[in-house]
Amino acid sequence: MSYQLIALDLDGTLLNSRKEIPQENIQAIQAACSAGKTVVFNTGRAICELEDQTALLPEVQYAVFASGAGLYDIQEKKAFGLRGIPAGQVQRILRLARTKDMMPQFVTADRDVIQASHLKNLEHFHMGVYRPLYEKAMTLVPDIFAFAESCGDPFLKINLYHADPQERIRTRAQLETRELELVYSEVSSLECSAAGVSKGSGLERLCGILGIPAEACIAVGDAENDIPMLRTAGLGVAMGNAPDHVKAAADRIVADLDHGGCAEAILLAL
Repeated sequence: MSYQLIALDLDGTLLNSRKEIPQENIQAIQAACSAGKTVVFNTGRAICELEDQTALLPEVQYAVFASGAGLYDIQEKKAFGLRGIPAGQVQRILRLARTKDMMPQFVTADRDVIQASHLKNLEHFHMGVYRPLYEKAMTLVPDIFAFAESCGDPFLKINLYHADPQERIRTRAQLETRELELVYSEVSSLECSAAGVSKGSGLERLCGILGIPAEACIAVGDAENDIPMLRTAGLGVAMGNAPDHVKAAADRIVADLDHGGCAEAILLAL
């Protein structure tokens, strides 16, 4: 198979454990683009959280963001193909979130929003490693529930970060419905998206726009929310730091995030 497109997760994949892009990954992407390959980001992040990566990699034109809920033309700075969570399901999530010790995070096309008081307590929600990013990219509001009730923009994704990682298992059971996609990410998060939305469906939609068959894609990831894109792509590659059930969904396993795994995966297309 001659692979035409390489879809990269960011956290745990393209980025190392210090949340930096290693030089070897940058060089591998540059080599792939010079060889005529298309490299895209496929991430759970919001657009506002991609500035550092897009500045370092101007060769990358497109991103699948918010775990498949939106597509983004980086060069044109234009989001499109948005898939919002139904309003009734947003209300269900809000009602449950009010009863638990958690940090809700609301992703729209142009904002990533958390409550200001939660920024002081990221470690409580097991998200301290993201403090520099949150301080730079987040929109802070005094009351996240008041914001959610008054916001007129569709919510593309809602992350529910739990103080007790085991509590998210109960949260998932309480929110389970055909109208939502629910998936674990990070140590403590439950990602909530509209039914049918995933990194796999986002990759399929972008491939359709670019005229590239899914079987001509390599997808690289490390987490549960990456499994749909690993299964969608012609070659699914799991990072060495991925849990066993993610590795089981992949066709190939490479080294971990701190030992050249992502560059190894990218170079499979050459």
